[in-house]
Amino acid sequence: MRAITLLAVLALAACATPAGFDARMQGFVGVTEGDLVQQIGVPDGDFTTPDGRRFLQYERLGVASPAPAPVMGLGVGGFGWRGGFGSGVGIGAAYPVVALPPPCSVTFEVRAARVASFSRRGSGCVASAPD
Repeated sequence: MRAITLLAVLALAACATPAGFDARMQGFVGVTEGDLVQQIGVPDGDFTTPDGRRFLQYERLGVASPAPAPVMGLGVGGFGWRGGFGSGVGIGAAYPVVALPPPCSVTFEVRAARVASFSRRGSGCVASAPD
């Protein structure tokens, strides 16, 4: 069963490529700046060069979120003030620390309030190709 799960995860991961990411980002070229912000969020940076070129920068387009993981604990109590002794077993959920996704920085150039081009940087800039 574990081998089948691993193969399924690898198959899905194999579909995510830099080319797929580029194809998805290319879909934003030509949209208005407002539509870009509405679809992928407020940029992390907004830069204008001395010659008037404007760039919107996104540091991460996806963020991993923690998911509950089952945990099991065993407790043993000491002697109480009246001579009792206690023990117990419990099952609960914990929120483990989740590693950040690989870095991916995307910069869109905006001309006349429309996305003119984009560039990407980082090993985390992968996605499946759009349908």
